[in-house]
Amino acid sequence: MKAILMAGLLFTTGFGLILMVPTFDMENGPIDLFIFDHGDSLEITVVFSDEDHPDPVEDVLYDVYRFFKWGRVEDVETFFVMGHSVFFPDDYASVTSFFQTEDLHTRMEIPLSDFERLSGELVVYVNTWNHMFSEKPLPGVPYIPIRMNGREGTRETAEKIYSWKH
Repeated sequence: MKAILMAGLLFTTGFGLILMVPTFDMENGPIDLFIFDHGDSLEITVVFSDEDHPDPVEDVLYDVYRFFKWGRVEDVETFFVMGHSVFFPDDYASVTSFFQTEDLHTRMEIPLSDFERLSGELVVYVNTWNHMFSEKPLPGVPYIPIRMNGREGTRETAEKIYSWKH
């Protein structure tokens, strides 16, 4: 098992990430986790079983769109743990509601010190229906902690497994 120590967090190919997932989104919950050591950062890719648009009619159209655009219905999101921060290239949740449908994909770098840890593991909140991440919970949303064991791989690895286009 390969071990990596970064910013006081121990990561392994059995890497532990604790995702706080809203109880009402568990049917679309996380199904796979990939971690890759780039030397100066760790690439973390989470695969969710699906993402459901809050409008049921739009959800059907959205699933068809994703199937042909990405070659999959699974939702794949990637962020990076760097020396003293976590970088979300386009999947940070700067929202006030889980069901928000506009301005969802935000780029953000957050100091690692702003994140909770449980037993030394990084805690990341899922704060939107399309699985945008945050270091803090949304008020009034009930969460379930899901501990994910990772395997070695990049986002490209996940795309090769989950997309018919790769």
